[in-house]
Amino acid sequence: MDPTPRVQLIKHRAVAKASLTRLQNFIEAGDQKINDIPVWFNKLPDIFNKYESAQDELVCLDEADYTVDTKEFENQYYQVEAKFNELLHPVIEQPPSRHCSPRSSLSGNTINSLRSHVSLHIKLPTIALPTFEGDTCS
Repeated sequence: MDPTPRVQLIKHRAVAKASLTRLQNFIEAGDQKINDIPVWFNKLPDIFNKYESAQDELVCLDEADYTVDTKEFENQYYQVEAKFNELLHPVIEQPPSRHCSPRSSLSGNTINSLRSHVSLHIKLPTIALPTFEGDTCS
């Protein structure tokens, strides 16, 4: 049984939506490895192109109004993209100062703020440190 082109396009669109939802779940889990983030981020344009291609063909083929579906997908897509950008390029907020030039180095507070921001999203491996037994000659 050969499905109609409309059914095939709806399935292609659903596959793209499912891929986007998997990416959203990945990013919201909060336990990403730092090297995984750019790899997953690079999949976003392909997902958007697959959805858009199927959606465009569906709109040309069918008289139904798909604007609500498109709007929902785009909202989800841009939220996921923004979250990835937030992880890849954290914004460092510095209070304005009369004595600092725009090229000044980062303050300790800003670095600590950045560290706490990054630690909320990336789980680093636990490192076991040696314990000191009190013997300084070993």
